[in-house]
Amino acid sequence: MFFTIINAPFRGLIFSVGKPGRTLGPGFHFVMPWERVRQVSTALHTEEVDVDVITQGGTPTQVKVGFSGRVVDIEGALVNTQNPFATLRVSVISVVSGAANSYSIDQLAQYKNDISKSAEEELMALSKKNGWGLGDFQIAVGDPSLSEDLKKLMMREEAVKRENQANLDKAKNQLEVAKQLAEVGKILKDQPIAHELLRLQMLSDMGAGGKVVVIDAKAGTAGLAGLAS
Repeated sequence: MFFTIINAPFRGLIFSVGKPGRTLGPGFHFVMPWERVRQVSTALHTEEVDVDVITQGGTPTQVKVGFSGRVVDIEGALVNTQNPFATLRVSVISVVSGAANSYSIDQLAQYKNDISKSAEEELMALSKKNGWGLGDFQIAVGDPSLSEDLKKLMMREEAVKRENQANLDKAKNQLEVAKQLAEVGKILKDQPIAHELLRLQMLSDMGAGGKVVVIDAKAGTAGLAGLAS
């Protein structure tokens, strides 16, 4: 008979002829000669990794991810994984990348808490499904890091957006003016008195040396002409 010592926060699992048996807590334990003891830490494991992301718009970027988790099932962690914390690291990279790539580059920083929560839920589901024996997950996703080339590209895209919006606003204003002039022409056509009043006003403005708006009521259109006395 042999003995083994397990120090907290480690836990042990006895293997007898290759098959898992009872778990061992911290302390002094006797084991049989044909039994082998494997140990694993149950302390909270904290780490930080860089995760590559291809955003919804196809922009490559990288986010820094801090994560933590612990072994909650000794047998699952020692039987179903070669290295539980290496499994945790690879899984975090995979689930965060998958959760983040459904967002655009502009949305990554805005929705990083949603991405973290989604990744935690997916990680928990994977651990239960595959029997990893891991739990108590917490994930914190940082802001995306941008290369200088990407920053310049985004600045150019923003400038193009502003220019397009300015052109759109200008076109809307021109359309509104055209509608107003068309409405004036319709009123003058339907109401001869208004047309006569406009004619008298035009004559008055010509006498004062001002500029005059001339409306062709018969044609139903409006035009501008500057007349001087």
